[in-house]
Amino acid sequence: MQFYNPRKFMVAAVAALLAVSLAGCGGSKSNSESSPSASPSPSASPSPSASETPSASPSESAEPALDLQGATVKIGLWWDGADPRSIAEADRTPADDEVIALIEAAEKKYNGKIEYVKFGDYGKYVENFTTTSLAGEPFADIVVLELFWSFPQLVNKGFIAPLDDYLDLSDTKYISWMTNGGKFDGKQYGFIDSPPSPYGIFYNKKLVQEMGLEDPFQLQQSGSWTWDKFRELAKKSTQDTSGDGKTDVFGFIGDMKTSLEQFVYGNKGAFDKDESGNMKFSMDSANSIQGLQLMYDMYNVDKSIVQPAPEEGNDKAFIAGRSVMYGGFNWEYSGLKDNMPGVELGYVFFPKAPNATDYTAFTPYGNMYMLSKYSKHPEIAVKIMDEISLHGKNKELAMESWKNSWPPEAYETRVQMYDKIDYSGSFIAVPEGDQLVDQVVKDITEGKVAPATAAEKVKNQFDANIQKMLGE
Repeated sequence: MQFYNPRKFMVAAVAALLAVSLAGCGGSKSNSESSPSASPSPSASPSPSASETPSASPSESAEPALDLQGATVKIGLWWDGADPRSIAEADRTPADDEVIALIEAAEKKYNGKIEYVKFGDYGKYVENFTTTSLAGEPFADIVVLELFWSFPQLVNKGFIAPLDDYLDLSDTKYISWMTNGGKFDGKQYGFIDSPPSPYGIFYNKKLVQEMGLEDPFQLQQSGSWTWDKFRELAKKSTQDTSGDGKTDVFGFIGDMKTSLEQFVYGNKGAFDKDESGNMKFSMDSANSIQGLQLMYDMYNVDKSIVQPAPEEGNDKAFIAGRSVMYGGFNWEYSGLKDNMPGVELGYVFFPKAPNATDYTAFTPYGNMYMLSKYSKHPEIAVKIMDEISLHGKNKELAMESWKNSWPPEAYETRVQMYDKIDYSGSFIAVPEGDQLVDQVVKDITEGKVAPATAAEKVKNQFDANIQKMLGE
């Protein structure tokens, strides 16, 4: 699946969610329950990510018979090509054929039809889902939804239902990304059989060797890839190689907000949650401030982060050799490789934070399949979703693909990342939350404002917006 950055769409989409939820549900009770892939495998963005296809769970003959009596279970999403039956036979992969067989078996087993329904307007997608639901006919029984749409708004407004009563979530076939990212308030709402694209650090092995630097992959494998080592490596690789008195190679470049998420969340901090998981402004917690301080020090003290921000884009600056390390999503690898002939690229996790026990890749993007609470066939819909998914087969397919395209060391990191991805995007659900985090990043970098001061400047508004959202 392709991956698209949703930041340019999400503000309007979240605003639409709030408006529609308020208009449609003002008198209803709050309810706390709750790539184009060939089957349920949504992406981490407004378009499917380069993810794999879905798998079968063993049929359970002891179950009471469930019968659709010819009815149709609909799966809703916003992209083309989700139904493998729509792909020309000559263009189908073995995975497509496998999913088609699973779909046909499910249709026969439940005596009904499975239909993929596309609503392509991402900005009005939630509005369409909520208004059709309130009319008693949700446009789909199983609906792909962004996590920041779902939690807490769509759960609290009673539009989506939990899966706990229909699935044995202790089964190891369910990946950690699903059971962690798709859970809210103790209930499992999201279903997915492959994780989104992780955010890590690409690095130019040629420059690392020429500069006599320690290799990040070797440091990672030995458990020594820490904040201190990362900062040291970035400082050493920030150099004036031309002798004109100006820095022309920096240590690091990347999207500052997404990189800040790695620092803060990796250190067991957060933007919008306290240690108990309650929604509350938390950029001023001790763990979060440590993450903000790392960015401040690298940008303002060490000056090891490319500055000013390159007009041509972060990736282009890295390709041009202006930085030794680059924070990026794994789907960017093929483009970097194609534009850096003769350069071997390394790929590692962001460094282990002082309060971390392991390497983790955090992503603010993540969508999963959710059960419409207005579905007329909820149990069958969930079982169908489960039975046409590829589960563990997805990882096998992904690993096979990476092994044929990634260098051995980068491949090893990518395999490790599959089971070590966590969600950091809940702050996007907060009205203006995304922009307020932007303001903190801008103050720290461009304004050289102390981290604690930058956080304090947005605290009252951030907390007020959280309370407004929870109270609506």
